[in-house]
Amino acid sequence: MKKFLSYGLIILTVFPLILHGQRAQRIVSLAPSITKNIYYLGAQGLLVGCTSYCTEALSDRKEVVANAVNVNIEKIVSLRPEVVLATPLTAPETVEMIKKFSIRVEYFPSPASFTEIGQQFFRLGELTGKEDRARQMVQEAREKVECLTLITHTPHRNVFFQIGADPLFTVLPGTFMDDYILLSGGRNIISSMSQGTLTRESVIAGNPDVIFIVTMGITGEEEKKIWERYKGLSAADHRQIHIIDAEKACSPTPVTFVETLDTICQLMRAYDK
Repeated sequence: MKKFLSYGLIILTVFPLILHGQRAQRIVSLAPSITKNIYYLGAQGLLVGCTSYCTEALSDRKEVVANAVNVNIEKIVSLRPEVVLATPLTAPETVEMIKKFSIRVEYFPSPASFTEIGQQFFRLGELTGKEDRARQMVQEAREKVECLTLITHTPHRNVFFQIGADPLFTVLPGTFMDDYILLSGGRNIISSMSQGTLTRESVIAGNPDVIFIVTMGITGEEEKKIWERYKGLSAADHRQIHIIDAEKACSPTPVTFVETLDTICQLMRAYDK
């Protein structure tokens, strides 16, 4: 378990100061998770553009420059940002087009673990001049995760973590969402798979003790009812099929990671009650 929590001060040295000590004063975010982190850092005053899915920024009436599919490069240029923050949600050709306008693009890859969430959060803290706040929040998140893992003494349970319904899709090893399973004392039933799509038959063959469904609205409820119909499926027989808040679980931020892990740990401990 320590390998997930022992990053300590690594986050303080892993990234050099971005922009060589200069803090960006005008930022465009092309990912809701990055926008969330900007608000957690209290750096929203630097944000001039966001996506149509950045709920916090929309409440602040920030300019919308992108939706789930398209990025309005002309609008980005008109906002005169010093830096655009992108993730794998943004197409590589879009990133290259933005760079052609001499706008710096900072790329945040999908974090592979809770540790990398912390590293990227501190990186954003450097960029926005909020290093102290970032350091404090990552330390607090690490301490909370350590506390949760210390009080989680349940036997290892086989877990299926569903994040899509059509097609059926699951959490893969080597992703930050897999850490929800591992840090809560579970085993991912697809730990040997290299792709996330699978069939219901393969899930049934893995016979998970617990199923977590991370899909929004009516789809999640429908999936829960489908799994509950399978007699002999351990999770169905023990009524251990749970819907998890997708907005929190799928957002790689220190705050939402801890909140989601806390929920999952409580549900895992409730198995034996």
